[in-house]
Amino acid sequence: MDQGSSCGSSSNCKSWITYGLVAGAAIAAAAIGAAFSIRGSGKLRSRVIGIIPARYASSRFEGKPLVHILGKPMIQRTWERAKLASTLDHVVVATDDEKIAECCRGFGADVIMTSESCRNGTERCNEALEKLEKKYDIVVNIQGDEPLIEPEIIDGIVKALQGAPDAVFSTVVTSLKPEDSTDPNRVK
Repeated sequence: MDQGSSCGSSSNCKSWITYGLVAGAAIAAAAIGAAFSIRGSGKLRSRVIGIIPARYASSRFEGKPLVHILGKPMIQRTWERAKLASTLDHVVVATDDEKIAECCRGFGADVIMTSESCRNGTERCNEALEKLEKKYDIVVNIQGDEPLIEPEIIDGIVKALQGAPDAVFSTVVTSLKPEDSTDPNRVK
């Protein structure tokens, strides 16, 4: 697939850009997914990593991380926003697909290759974490399809986990409209 034309027709690109700019902003808070602690010690958890799981073979939208939004792949936009979070010591992309890995390395992201057997982003983050040489106190699972994620949301969840040494898991959420409750494309 030519990355420059990955949206297909012009109307498909406009639809995706509209989704990315309007709907993406509305669900950015909910789509961080999970932030979880690796260590439960009572001291300040200061080593923090953001892991962006990304897979090509999605059943709803194959190749979604590589779709261009205003000239850049979605995964790049998500990574760039995550890099703006002041509390993350390191940001990596975890993927099982060489096309995604090559794209990410091209814009400067660190990539960890994971197994195709990961059933979800949390499993992909866990496998990536196990492969890292350095140990981290807090891991933030940043959804790869959130090109408008606010760095302040990431910083907020990290600070909340740092301030609650007994916490082992936290999920950022936002209100869901009743009509969105059955939409499989809405993060819940």
